[in-house]
Amino acid sequence: MNSTKKVTVSQAAQLLAEKNSFALFAHTNPDGDTLGACIALCIALRKLDKNVRLFCDMPISDKLKAAFPEMCEIVPKYSGKYDMLVAVDCGDLKRVGEFSDIYGRFSETLTLDHHGGDYFSKYNLVTRYASTCQIVYEIVRQLPLQIDERLATFLYMGLCTDTGNFSHNNTDKASFLMAADLCEKGADMEKINRVFFKDTTLSEVRILGRAIDHMRTFYDGQMVLMYLTESDLKECGADFSETSWIVQHAIDVDTAKVGVMLTEYGANVYKVSMRGKNYSVRDVCQQFGGGGHMYASGCMISGFLEDVIEKIVRTVGFTI
Repeated sequence: MNSTKKVTVSQAAQLLAEKNSFALFAHTNPDGDTLGACIALCIALRKLDKNVRLFCDMPISDKLKAAFPEMCEIVPKYSGKYDMLVAVDCGDLKRVGEFSDIYGRFSETLTLDHHGGDYFSKYNLVTRYASTCQIVYEIVRQLPLQIDERLATFLYMGLCTDTGNFSHNNTDKASFLMAADLCEKGADMEKINRVFFKDTTLSEVRILGRAIDHMRTFYDGQMVLMYLTESDLKECGADFSETSWIVQHAIDVDTAKVGVMLTEYGANVYKVSMRGKNYSVRDVCQQFGGGGHMYASGCMISGFLEDVIEKIVRTVGFTI
């Protein structure tokens, strides 16, 4: 691995200004923050006449691509030659997903992340901000360009979604000040709120019903778990990318300290999403090679469904 070092916002902005071509990587199982930060940075760099491509190893939902056509540019197959690779919202190399080998071998790499995770790039701008979009926002303000409505909208996307629409405990004064500035610059806050927190497709309604049918509770209701298999998705006409929001219904149960959502990604391979109430689900996910926020984390676990459930229940049981 190359030597690593921490950089400031100013130093990161200078690095981006000096290079001419970039590959930006959203993390596997992409959320609003990694998507918003990637596209916002892409827009900003292209304003400076840079060559930029976007990559993610998992598909973006049709709903998001319809609402934000820029997401159609995010592709799952790596190609091209670049001066620098940038991992956006990735707490460790594993979060780059299937591109981790390519990324790990490249000499000029930059991490932009707010999880306080590993320093796995040559240059690392790692903070404890509410969202990675806040880091990109601070970088953009040091570049010779104006934040227009389009750029403001994608910066707002990550800020809004990673704070749970300004309801999570990571929301702070800086979050509101950034939101106010982006509002003044024309961010489409209504669209972000509608797409990420309100609009629901018929297939999403169907898979929510199926997940609720599969709901189980443990430890006197302190842990609520739901799951979806590949056959559930097929029968409901749903896509894997439409399932990430369902975990919120598990943690919203009043007795729940831990909410868990399992979605079968491949044969006997499950994406695990966890949410916690004053309970660090990140500690649980890290034991399975995952990570994320203290109260919102995820991982991937291979095995038969009942074995995967048993592993999670046992691991949570040590600390609940």
